[in-house]
Amino acid sequence: MRKTDASSESGRGAVPIAAAVVSLWACYVYFLLFGEFALVELVRAQFSSSTSVRGVLALLAGGGIVGSLASARAFHPSRLSRHVVIGFSGAVTGAVASLVSGLASLMAAVVVTGLALGWLTVSLVAGLREVLGVRRLGWWVGVGTGLAYACCNVPPVFNAAPRVQAVVAAGVALVGALAGARLRPGGAAEAEPTEAQPAIAAAWTLALLALVWLDSGAFYAIQHSVPLKGVTWAGAAVLWGNAVMHFLAALVSGLLLDRRRAALVLAGAVVALVAACAALRESLPGARWAYTAGVSLYSVALVWYPMRTGRPAIGAIIFIVAGWVGSGLGIGMVQNLSEVPRWFLAAAFGAVAVALAWRRHGLRRAGAGLAIVAAVLGSARATRAAAADAVLIARGRQVYISEGCIHCHSQYVRPNVPDDVLRWGPPQTLASIEAEVPPLPGNRRQGPDLSEVGARRTPDWQRVHLIAPRTVSGGSRMPSFSYLFGPGDGRGPALIAYLQSLGGNRAAEHYAATTKWRPSAGASGNRARGERLFARLCVGCHGPAGKGDGVLASELTLAPVDLTGGWPQVDSADPLAVARLIKFGLPGTAMAGREYLGDSDVLSLVAFARAMQHKPASGPRMAGKR
Repeated sequence: MRKTDASSESGRGAVPIAAAVVSLWACYVYFLLFGEFALVELVRAQFSSSTSVRGVLALLAGGGIVGSLASARAFHPSRLSRHVVIGFSGAVTGAVASLVSGLASLMAAVVVTGLALGWLTVSLVAGLREVLGVRRLGWWVGVGTGLAYACCNVPPVFNAAPRVQAVVAAGVALVGALAGARLRPGGAAEAEPTEAQPAIAAAWTLALLALVWLDSGAFYAIQHSVPLKGVTWAGAAVLWGNAVMHFLAALVSGLLLDRRRAALVLAGAVVALVAACAALRESLPGARWAYTAGVSLYSVALVWYPMRTGRPAIGAIIFIVAGWVGSGLGIGMVQNLSEVPRWFLAAAFGAVAVALAWRRHGLRRAGAGLAIVAAVLGSARATRAAAADAVLIARGRQVYISEGCIHCHSQYVRPNVPDDVLRWGPPQTLASIEAEVPPLPGNRRQGPDLSEVGARRTPDWQRVHLIAPRTVSGGSRMPSFSYLFGPGDGRGPALIAYLQSLGGNRAAEHYAATTKWRPSAGASGNRARGERLFARLCVGCHGPAGKGDGVLASELTLAPVDLTGGWPQVDSADPLAVARLIKFGLPGTAMAGREYLGDSDVLSLVAFARAMQHKPASGPRMAGKR
């Protein structure tokens, strides 16, 4: 039932793959040679005031942000080639405009270049996964990125005057437009179910923001300091060596990413960049090797991660926050300095370390991640917030006891019962249960076990379930606890805080276990049965026609998915992926699992849900439909 990498790569020819690699190469060369260097130098030559330069560069970043957002909104895989050609056409226009004398043409070049780069980068990362496939995606990104850095370090190109570099950039963008016209998606690639989760996307964004900020600051400091430039970029032999190092490091980064070693890539990049900046203080020759290697390592990841998810919105967020904002902050930080400050080296290293821990352990709530970042930076506010959370959780535990929740819900996953562990999560030790005062293992299990519920449900879901249980869980015998949420009554929010504290830090462990589940061999789905189950269990959020307009839709922070269109969380062509989503839900979203359903019921829901895609506006046939 599951697509393999090999099958997902079938039908992809050499010409589309070559066109994709050339498009990546052209985009990166244009950004490095013109957007990050030649255009900045032309602006500096026009304005003597550093404040004016910052203002113009802010205009460039503003154009990039607008272009990124517009691309994410307008992108569709069927229009990939057109989107890429439009982006490169704008890039050519921006480079040519910078060659025309006069302030007005230079300002126009700044705006058009920002818009074109923002549009182009998001279009490429949103669409090239279907051209390149997922099996060797890192490798191809590494080839395109490594070639771009290598070409920009070729001595005649690197040492050329800014206006000459603008001409070269225009020619490269023209080549990119020709390559973009040959792009042809080769079929849907296998989705990545975990890397696109909001918490993991936020962790990637934090890590890449720190790396781009650090690299941009170091680049600007080196370029505008004669001693540092002499160590890093002086002489043809040094530049050729940098070109080779960039290319090899990019290939290594791509290979590691294809082998799911993203953490190693990000860690290696920040260590190399921090070491390079520290070594540059002493004018050590080896600093340039560390710097070039670190830049190529993270640059491949900067493109690979949003491309791997295949989601335009993630691409826009990554390039806006990490790319445009990060580079602007880096340049602004060192514009009047000759080196990257020591405090920022420590801060960048700490930010990447926090992001890797965040990504590794699956911290699902942004508040938890921000509290950790604040703690690393020594924020007293985080300490006070943690204390307030502890008080709220303690109060919620008292509400749990006083409302008699223990009479229907256990907090004890039996370690030797495989179905318990699969449904409810990893078991606790008996010692940890006995250490609670009072212990709450429960004496019956009329409802689900709650010992790991924080890893399986969101606060949104908990709130609507406590207020109106049968709207989210048809047939539930649980009474309404809406009286806990009256005006000025803090018992409801406290109870939710307590429930979310139960196993919330083990979301990644629980999710890893669910990805191994498969329906039993004898289980089979029935579409009519799935229709009845959908009407009883799913219409509260998804609505009777599956449009995502159920009665609870307005109560949820993240709107339910429109099942009749594309499904961003899962590859709908993979029945097993859909079955796992239905049975176990999706951490970090209001999509709750139906862990208690039998395998045949799950497969019945899979059959009905997949049949709902691309239905007429009237929706599916079901009793009582409008």
